[in-house]
Amino acid sequence: MKKFSEQLHKKAQSVKLQTAEKNELRERLVSYMEYHPLPAEMKSSAPKKVSAPDLFTEAFTSFQIPFAAIFKSSAVAAAVVLVVVPFMAERSVPGDTLYAVKVQFNEEIRSTLTFDSYQKVEWETERLNRRIAEARLLANEGRLTEEVEAEVAKAVQTHTENAQREIEVLRAEDEDEATMASIALDTTLEVQSNSLKSVEATDLIESDDELEVSSKPANLIADAIDKSRSESEARNASTTLPAYGKLMARVEQNTTRVYELLDSLKKVTDPAQLADVTRRIEDIERAIAETITLSAEDEMQARQDLIGVLQRTQRLIVFMTELEVSAVVDIETLVPVVLTNEEELVIKNDHTEKVALKLEKIKSSAVLVEDDQVSEKVDFAIEKISNLSEQMASSSTFANFKSLSGEAIALANDTLIILEKNVVPKAVEEVVSTSTATSTVEIEVEVATNTATITPEVVE
Repeated sequence: MKKFSEQLHKKAQSVKLQTAEKNELRERLVSYMEYHPLPAEMKSSAPKKVSAPDLFTEAFTSFQIPFAAIFKSSAVAAAVVLVVVPFMAERSVPGDTLYAVKVQFNEEIRSTLTFDSYQKVEWETERLNRRIAEARLLANEGRLTEEVEAEVAKAVQTHTENAQREIEVLRAEDEDEATMASIALDTTLEVQSNSLKSVEATDLIESDDELEVSSKPANLIADAIDKSRSESEARNASTTLPAYGKLMARVEQNTTRVYELLDSLKKVTDPAQLADVTRRIEDIERAIAETITLSAEDEMQARQDLIGVLQRTQRLIVFMTELEVSAVVDIETLVPVVLTNEEELVIKNDHTEKVALKLEKIKSSAVLVEDDQVSEKVDFAIEKISNLSEQMASSSTFANFKSLSGEAIALANDTLIILEKNVVPKAVEEVVSTSTATSTVEIEVEVATNTATITPEVVE
């Protein structure tokens, strides 16, 4: 029996319905269900699942952390902290909330990311200019206190010392680069010192009462700059001239920077100031061309001239960059115009003519002076002006000619002032009357002569 059941089970596993048989069986089953539906009373909803009551004594509680929302919020906060706040801090001044972010975060990060020693010197120089500009802004607004002034002066010394330290590091690697970096630093300090002293001098002339408020940035800060300049000059007293090629490369970099600044100033600067800057650029370009020509004959002198050109370009860069400097210091003081030969000739002719006209006017007025002492002074002035005029004619350099002509014109103006005060109007009237009478007699004689000559012809 057991064997039969096993055989039956085994046989059953091998027996399967065909596809047609399955379809036929399904159709019969569906047809039966359609004709014999389930009674309505037997239909009932599915039984509801009864959940177990929550236990109030659970060992722990599970919850879901919104990582996506946290990530988005963190990204926004990081953007605000790392981008928006530093950007807003760039406009802050000492005393503002974000000033510490500007000085201790923004500028320090840039210092850390600057690896070249020459660029570090340039960056420290720019930071120095920033501190002075901040002090000027506070002074104009009346917010520059003694504490802030002392803080700015200390910062100026710190930035100068940092720049000097980088120059010494650079000197061990490349002495020529160190010398040029030192020239740029010293020139910037010179411009800022002249600017601050000009502010102080202007305030002294305008009002003694306003001196305490308006000239604050020109006190401790100017002293700090002068001290830094003296220390820098002492360090660089024994330095040699850089190589011609390196000097020329640095001058080209500065001129490129000058042209970039010129393009940016064309939209905001008045035409007169723009013309002054353009003239200085033309002078620099002409000086560079002359130096290139000179280098073929005397390279040492050409290197010396290039140092002067480098200083002029640096002064012009500071003038064009620092608006406060350009507002209080005339560009002629920082970067004087270099005249061409044609311009020098025009000035020579003009000054020579002025001196000659003034001398002639003095001589014509001297005869009307009755005071012997004044007459002696005028005679001495005439002799002195005549000698200066002769020296002007034989002068070999334009600088000497300009000095002589300036002295002659000044002396002539003083002499004319003396003559205006001491010439007797009566004497002038007598001279005029005498001249008129003489002219009248001459005219009458001439008319009479002409009449006598013509009359016989008429009678005949």
